[in-house]
Amino acid sequence: MKSYILLTALLLAPLAALRSAEPPLVLILSGQSNMVGQGQSGQLSPEWRTPPANVTLMNWGRPKPLATGQIGPEVTLAHALSRAMPGRQIVLFKAAHGGTSQLVWQPEHDRARIDRLNLGHDQRAGHAYAQLVAAWKTAFPSGDITPAALLWMQGESDARVPELAKQYQQHLTNLFASLRRDLDAPQMKVLIAEVNPAKVTPVSPFPLVDEVRAAQRAIPGKDPLAICFSTDGLTKAPDQVHYDTAGQQGLGLRFAEALLPLLATDTRGQRQ
Repeated sequence: MKSYILLTALLLAPLAALRSAEPPLVLILSGQSNMVGQGQSGQLSPEWRTPPANVTLMNWGRPKPLATGQIGPEVTLAHALSRAMPGRQIVLFKAAHGGTSQLVWQPEHDRARIDRLNLGHDQRAGHAYAQLVAAWKTAFPSGDITPAALLWMQGESDARVPELAKQYQQHLTNLFASLRRDLDAPQMKVLIAEVNPAKVTPVSPFPLVDEVRAAQRAIPGKDPLAICFSTDGLTKAPDQVHYDTAGQQGLGLRFAEALLPLLATDTRGQRQ
C-alpha cells in the first residue's frame, strides 16, 4: 500500500503543479484488446524504454508506469507527443477491455442482448462505458479537465456478429456523442484506427471486417471532429489479430501522426 501511494504521488506531482498554470493535455485511449496491447515492454526499441518526464499514464484512472509489462500504443504515442510538446504536461487516460463489442461501450447497457448473443467477453467485462465515465470522474473530480481527444481502437468483436456489424456505425456515433455529453467535452476530437484482422484466423473468424471498416471510414463524413486512419501493414502476432510489439510501436506513431495536426489548432484541455 505504501509503495502504491508513493507511486501515485510521484506520477501525479506534475499535474498538481499545473493546477494554477496551463492545464494538462488529457487524451482518452480506449477500445478492446489492441488498445489494451499485447506488446512486450522487454522487446521495445531502446529509444522507447525511458518514459518522457512530461507524460503520465493512467489505466482506468489509476497511475501506471509507462513501458512496463504488456504494452499498447501508449508508449510510442507518449514519446511522439512529448517531442512535439516538450513543455506541456500530457496525461494518457487508458480505459480498454479486451474482446468487447460495441454493446458494452454504449451508455445504455443491454445485458439481455449480450446474453442472447452469448458474448462471453462482454459478459465478463460488464458495462465498459459506465466504468470509463466513473473512472474519469474519480481521476478528475473537480470537473475542470476535459479530454482533448478520444483515441479509439476497437471493432474486431463486432466483425464476428452480423447484427452488430450492421449497426456498428450507429453504435460508434452514439458512443462519441455520449462521451462528449457526459464528460462535458463537446469539442472532443476522435481518432479511429481501422481494424484489420484476417477474416479467418487461428483465433476466430471475423467475416464482417470489411463492413466494420466501412462503417469506421464513414464516421468522419458525418462528424467533423473525427478522423479515421489505416492500420494496414502493422505487424501482428501469429494469431493474425493482435499487433506484436513492433506493431504496437507503429500504432502509437500512427495515432500521433494523425493527432498532432489536430492539436496544433486546438490543444485546450480545460473547460472555457
